[in-house]
Amino acid sequence: MNHILFNQLIECVKSASPNEACGLLFGDVKEIDYKGEYQYQYVGKKFNCIESNQKSPVAFLMSNLEELNRIFHDAFQKDKLRLISIFHSHPGGTYPSEIDFSNMRFLDNCGNKAFKNQIWAIMNARNMKLNGYILYNNEFMQIKIQKLKHY
Repeated sequence: MNHILFNQLIECVKSASPNEACGLLFGDVKEIDYKGEYQYQYVGKKFNCIESNQKSPVAFLMSNLEELNRIFHDAFQKDKLRLISIFHSHPGGTYPSEIDFSNMRFLDNCGNKAFKNQIWAIMNARNMKLNGYILYNNEFMQIKIQKLKHY
């Protein structure tokens, strides 16, 4: 992601403090042939900070279906982007909680292709460090998130 998106994540976290922040990151997925092995590069292009329906320092909830549908529609129809990451913050640390793991499994297996192989980006609200995790073939993996100058 570029530094503008990264700063939007930080502002989202600050505005939700002391509670968990949450949002959706949209972009493109590029398949790269790297010496005969395929890798995937997720390129973030648009971020929507969403006010959590659960005000808590240890949980978030995005339950406003009308708002979520509008956000998805705008990203797909207007910008031709797909959902690439579900973002939220933790009061300290960037490792998924048990609830995060459970939600990752649920969304990955819910049958909706929009939620398959999503990156779960987690930002530490204390130092604004960011980590990403993905459930791929039923295995949790940490992924590298990079700030790019351009894309």
